[in-house]
Amino acid sequence: MLRVIVFDMKKKLLIVAGEMSGDRHAADLVIALNKRDPNLEFSGIGGDRLENAGVKILYHISQLAFLGFVEIIKHIPFIRKVFNRIKSEAGKGIDAAILVDYPGFNLRLARILKKQGIPVIYYICPQMWAWGEGRVNKFRKYVDLPIVIFQFEEEFFERHKVSSHFVGHPLVDQMPEHVDESEFRETYKIALDKMIIGLFPGSREAEVKKILPIMVESILALRNKFSVEAVIAKAAHLDTQLYERCLRDQPGFIIIDSDTHRLMKISYAALVASGTATLELGYMQIPSIVLYALSPITYWLGRRVVKIRNIALANIVLGKTVFPELIQRQANAGNVLQALNKLIENKQYYTEVKNELGRIKDILGKPGASDRAADLIINFLNSKSQATI
Repeated sequence: MLRVIVFDMKKKLLIVAGEMSGDRHAADLVIALNKRDPNLEFSGIGGDRLENAGVKILYHISQLAFLGFVEIIKHIPFIRKVFNRIKSEAGKGIDAAILVDYPGFNLRLARILKKQGIPVIYYICPQMWAWGEGRVNKFRKYVDLPIVIFQFEEEFFERHKVSSHFVGHPLVDQMPEHVDESEFRETYKIALDKMIIGLFPGSREAEVKKILPIMVESILALRNKFSVEAVIAKAAHLDTQLYERCLRDQPGFIIIDSDTHRLMKISYAALVASGTATLELGYMQIPSIVLYALSPITYWLGRRVVKIRNIALANIVLGKTVFPELIQRQANAGNVLQALNKLIENKQYYTEVKNELGRIKDILGKPGASDRAADLIINFLNSKSQATI
């Protein structure tokens, strides 16, 4: 009697992206992976974009939007629950895990997964060059395939005997080449004589609560001298009422949803919370002022860990302070207003900032980061499959 053995050809992958920018980059990666191998099955943590890309979402990023040490301490029971759910999911049979950015969570998860014998791929690796070099040994131990998005990261890992792969930055493919400003103004009823100032207060609730009121106060003062329209970029997963409470019934502010990149492109200048948005604005050559405000204990702990001078990604990749950084007590309406006045009144300075930002496009590499990362991952998965035959 002939015995037929049927193999399940599907590969099951866990993917974890805990923030909006990571969700966007992870979704592009999933789409690129599915084009190369339609027999992939994804589950994990992410947002609407990953879900739309066909990923089974175990927890949504809105449930993990913690900011700072104190917030994390308060949510430890829930975080443990998330880790246990992922361990359970991995125990059902996962061929590999793809961890996307979100280092505070994903580095701990990498250790857990390796103990379960699951290969770990890290896309958009932790900024160890900013933290000092003590954690590299742990990273080497727990991560099988590091994929980096800055050339200097590959060089950093090479110095520490870690074999990583530079693919370029995924945001290069996500940036609009051209935006019809007239159409944008018509859509949001913005007069042609109004100078647009984009407000990007971050993607976490705690972040918005701290930073948006400072932005609003500075804009109210700015209106005494200039004809400006302040447009607020709302994070898709946050409630509009959060932004309305921060405005405190102040008129003349427009809140937009899911149109962030178009707003960036047509802004004269921007106020932005420290994060990926600083790099996006830098890429589009929009002069910006960076705000960063955390609880005192979280900031104190952070400064003990971070070993570099700048916090804004745009400044970090440029190797100099091009965007003013207003941190903690410096992040107040008076300082923001002074920085905005300089951008509006000093045309030479404004032009110099734009010219400096022009270097970012070359630094971030060519388009196609998601495709290059997908090729690396497919080759890695195939090599693992062959090794088990």
